[in-house]
Amino acid sequence: MANKQIIRNFIQSELVKEKARYPLQDDDNLIEKGVIDSLGIMKLLTYLEETFSVTISDDELIPDNFETVDAISAFLASKQQ
Repeated sequence: MANKQIIRNFIQSELVKEKARYPLQDDDNLIEKGVIDSLGIMKLLTYLEETFSVTISDDELIPDNFETVDAISAFLASKQQ
């Protein structure tokens, strides 16, 4: 399963509260749509670190890295190189 799909599935199942109203696309702005809040970011970070065996530092916690599934996937790809 591709990283984008893994990330999208986690967000859809664990962070989206109204699943039926959010057909999540890879380029949807998760912050603007209210999909991810501060608690959601913490859940997502924990999931990403455990699932992809990466460490995310405080200075990497910028909106650009977590705005979309595409951005999260690209950020993870850079961490895994």
